Amino acid sequence: MNENQKYQVIQHGMTGGNIAKTCKEFGISRTLYYRWYNAYTQQGIAGLERKERKPAMPNQVDRKTERIILQYVIRFPQDGPRRIYYELQDEGVKTGESGIYNVLRRHGLSRRKDRERYASEARAKKKAGSGRESSPTVIQRKEPQLDYQMKDPNHAYPGYICFQAIQYIGRFPKVGSVYQYVLIDSYSHLALVKLYNRKSTIHLVEFMRMKIIPLLRTFHLRIDNLVTNKSQEFSTAWERGNHKYTEYLHKQGINFNACSADHPEVFQPLHEFTGILNREFYKPAWRDGELQSFEMLDQRLNEYMNYYNYQRPLGGEAHSGKTPSDMVLDYSGVQEPLPLWLYTRR
Repeated sequence: MNENQKYQVIQHGMTGGNIAKTCKEFGISRTLYYRWYNAYTQQGIAGLERKERKPAMPNQVDRKTERIILQYVIRFPQDGPRRIYYELQDEGVKTGESGIYNVLRRHGLSRRKDRERYASEARAKKKAGSGRESSPTVIQRKEPQLDYQMKDPNHAYPGYICFQAIQYIGRFPKVGSVYQYVLIDSYSHLALVKLYNRKSTIHLVEFMRMKIIPLLRTFHLRIDNLVTNKSQEFSTAWERGNHKYTEYLHKQGINFNACSADHPEVFQPLHEFTGILNREFYKPAWRDGELQSFEMLDQRLNEYMNYYNYQRPLGGEAHSGKTPSDMVLDYSGVQEPLPLWLYTRR
């Protein structure tokens, strides 16, 4: 099949919601369907174009890449070769799924329980080693703590702290699996949400580049500190220290902070916003029998977010019934004319 035919097959599976039935109708295997689907989600139509076959060399994994794979196993022993392959692609590590499988097999890590045992032993060994090597003369540089409550008046402004997360919403009838990518400003509660059908670092960069940065420019704002959890989509704990998203944020002049999810008080503004979103948007949407596609759900969410940011008053005495956009504009005191669409929404 050419790229257009493959695209039609993918759309048929997504809209029909029954991959097995789609594969049977088009006479292809589920493995082939998901290969096309993954290529499309990562590269668009270009990923479906015919490519010249190159001789597969699954055993040609260099020592550096092998160490990266083993470091990944220590962090996420629950992930198999396919998931490792996709995550390494996001990290910019070019290796094949078969190469990853052979590395795991060579080290006796093909099964999940073996990887979990290996990870547990590696962590214990590292902990014991660090204990022996510790010395009172070694000074650890501490990163400055963020003022999450903005108790210092110098920190009480839009953009000082923004929170970002990827959350699994569920599988909607006729829509499929839904993940929401969220960003919210702690001071003004101005928020942006974009829906995708899976978690990916590539989607994070797209969300920041296509939706967040343009809105910041409209409001003459910048993000000083971006706080996320320690999910592998946001950052890496590998010794090499490279990650597509953190590198992108660095280029934008945004300070990145990964905080453990064990501190719910840190992420309170994010939790409050997602609670509002669940009550006012997702619960009614779940019961809406007119939702026929992923695109329709995304459009409805955009309409709700316009209402939330530009018309819905915030609760609490500190906000005095202002909307999130009011909070931003009141602080920034922008004198230049803002786009007409902003006033139309308000």
